[in-house]
Amino acid sequence: MANVPKKLFRGVTSTTLTTVYTVPANTTTIVTNILISNVSASAATVLVKFGAITVIPNTPIPGNGIFTLDMSQVMDISGQAIEVQASTTQCGVHISGVEVTA
Repeated sequence: MANVPKKLFRGVTSTTLTTVYTVPANTTTIVTNILISNVSASAATVLVKFGAITVIPNTPIPGNGIFTLDMSQVMDISGQAIEVQASTTQCGVHISGVEVTA
């Protein structure tokens, strides 16, 4: 088995629900950290979903603030997606994890 630490996503938010990562075939993905930074002076809300499960439910992030979430969430269904949406395009998102392949 190969365990590869990986940047699963690094980018800015969209105001529509957008797929930012999809679990590859024959792979188990373990999400370890989510960091969201709001570079706007105004507050923003951010939604993050793993498949049908809401992990971060429209959580407010203050202007010029950050949100971090350390976790160990296994995603073992090929094609399962991580989706992100925010109330602004002024938030940066970094999702880290490990991909495990046979």
